[in-house]
Amino acid sequence: MKIINNIITQTNDVMYGYLLLSVFFVVAIFFTIRLKGIQISHSIHALQLLFSKHEKGDGVSGFVSFCISTASRVGTGNITGVMAAVSSGGPGALFWMWLMALLGGSLAFTESTLAQLYKEKDSAGKFIGGASFYIKSKLQKPILAALFAICMIFTYTTFNGVQANTISNALSKYDVPVNITAIILTAITGIILFSKKRDTITHACVFIVPVMAIPYILIGLYIFLTNLSSVPSVFQSIFVQAFKPTAFFGGAIGITISKGLQRGLFSNEAGMGGAPHAAAAAHSSHPCKQGLIQMFSVFTDTLLICSISGFILLLSPEAMKAVKDMEGIKLFQYAMESHLGSFGSYFITVCILLLSYSSILGNFFYIKTGAFALKDNMVSYIIVGLMTIIMVFAGSLAEFKTIWGAGDMFMGVMALLNIVILVLLNKPVYLLTKHYVSELKNHKEPKFNKNSIPELSNDNAITQWNSND
Repeated sequence: MKIINNIITQTNDVMYGYLLLSVFFVVAIFFTIRLKGIQISHSIHALQLLFSKHEKGDGVSGFVSFCISTASRVGTGNITGVMAAVSSGGPGALFWMWLMALLGGSLAFTESTLAQLYKEKDSAGKFIGGASFYIKSKLQKPILAALFAICMIFTYTTFNGVQANTISNALSKYDVPVNITAIILTAITGIILFSKKRDTITHACVFIVPVMAIPYILIGLYIFLTNLSSVPSVFQSIFVQAFKPTAFFGGAIGITISKGLQRGLFSNEAGMGGAPHAAAAAHSSHPCKQGLIQMFSVFTDTLLICSISGFILLLSPEAMKAVKDMEGIKLFQYAMESHLGSFGSYFITVCILLLSYSSILGNFFYIKTGAFALKDNMVSYIIVGLMTIIMVFAGSLAEFKTIWGAGDMFMGVMALLNIVILVLLNKPVYLLTKHYVSELKNHKEPKFNKNSIPELSNDNAITQWNSND
């Protein structure tokens, strides 16, 4: 185990020390400029799209795809991830998470727009797509597509171990043995994944996301407002320590930035290549619509929910004094207790159960899509289903730092590969964005088919946009 931990640590030190950090910011700035800051200029429009009437077709609605991707994004990273970022990088890490989300919105828009443009239909006649598919169909790189699919399967399978680990740690505060938690979680997951109704995962995500998010946001706002006098000093510490971190938190700006990026990427997954698989499943009249909806999911995750978690911690002087003695969910439970007494601890435990478990289901949606990219049959489904169940069980029992480190390592490799692919395929996204914005300016409902843009009319990799529906 010690050797494994050393390999994981050394790999992550290189990846998050400078490599992924540099690549992410350079490419995110490139797309922000290339697409004229669409993630900011069209953020209100994205919210309107989220709640617009469902466009009838073979895919799920934009809201459902939002719930699936948000279920994956909004999980343990929004709580334990923020705790880890602040514990090791200081309050300033929250600033870098915000910046990462704002810039990363351009990557989320790009990858999901591409997934919509190059989506296909699976053996059941449903839309399917994502990075694995457009690498194969557009770039004509089947081996690279297979490697990405395998990397994605391992990434999100490991993430599910992280979610299970957080649940078991949360319940251990109430003397629930981790082995009991592992057995119950494994059983529930097995029942849902191997249900005869394959839409069970989708329905569960659509139900859990609003149920978990709304109360959490309301409680967070209550804590924010009841501690309003301390808010200015918290903002000051965030912005000052983003560039001048104190020695207590590591004392180096590189640590602060790295932790902000690392935990931000784990939380909102912008540019990672996972969320496009949810985007591709939707029916839409224009690929950019799903790009905008998934972009808004990133903002919901980091600018709203992660910020609430961060402020709950930073507004608790007692919890801030304990950051070196506690970690993960236990630190957050302590912060909630300092604000709301025993109710706070019970409330956040229920929240983490819903947040983390919804992520397990959302992640599996990506895992199965990756499996179908390799081989679209029942055997593939059974294999990844069993892998997920095993990791849920193992993750419930694993050491906190080991499972988080492994998740970070797989996530980094997947993100690097995906970001490079996005740069190679930037032209179709630029053309689609230009067309979409032009239609809006002319007060038209944006609709796309292959003949809408001359440069894309002969693209044989586009198979589902031959006519307007």
